Amino acid sequence: MDAATDRAGHLAALERDGQLLAAAAATAGPDAPVPTCPGWTVRDLVLHQGEVHRWASIVVRDGLPKPSAVPADHLGPLPDDEELIVWFLAGHARIMAALRAAPDDLDAFRFLADPPPAAVFWARRQAHETEIHRVDAESVVGTVTPIDAARAADGIDELLTGFIPRPHMRIHAEPSATLSVVPTDHPAAWHVTMSDTPVVTARGEAPADCTVRGTASDLHLALWNRLRTDSLDISGDASVLHRFSDQVKISWGRAG
Repeated sequence: MDAATDRAGHLAALERDGQLLAAAAATAGPDAPVPTCPGWTVRDLVLHQGEVHRWASIVVRDGLPKPSAVPADHLGPLPDDEELIVWFLAGHARIMAALRAAPDDLDAFRFLADPPPAAVFWARRQAHETEIHRVDAESVVGTVTPIDAARAADGIDELLTGFIPRPHMRIHAEPSATLSVVPTDHPAAWHVTMSDTPVVTARGEAPADCTVRGTASDLHLALWNRLRTDSLDISGDASVLHRFSDQVKISWGRAG
């Protein structure tokens, strides 16, 4: 089965990473700064991910057609610090229940380029969202659980073929520049063309101005700005990768 459409695999990952995030956050404490999210504390991180889970659970549960259909009061009262982890786990349980109950033909809002069917889309998106923020929480306590190569490669695919080719995204390059992303431990690759028009991503390896290689997990985290790029094998014009890292900002909180 294609990793992108493996709904059961996404749900298993979401279950695991939600629990790991909660454990790391509880160990770190709410006031601890999050090194991978400058300006955020663990409290900010947990509240953000808890909001995302609750918001997405309503979209999935009710098959909502657009974000504005989510009730304005969907969060209810926010928790104090003593209840923060319990509150987070309740929201995590809510998104797990909604996704498990979702029919295969769920008709609901989606927001990436060329997205899979809604039930798979939301399982995949919430799994990768929680995975990245689990890494954020674990970075506070200093022990980050490795990401399986196949899951990391699917996360790269979601970012490069789903997020950045959206019409409103731009990675400005004049003249155009190309980036090749090649995992060393998984049979996948991506070729990204950046210019002043929407990004174009093709699956497969091809000559590029800059080629970056590393484990799928390291590439996934680096492309999401969770790992320094100097940990990767970069050939060609490294400024192309740095331009990507500087300009790719997923700003819609409930998207990532």
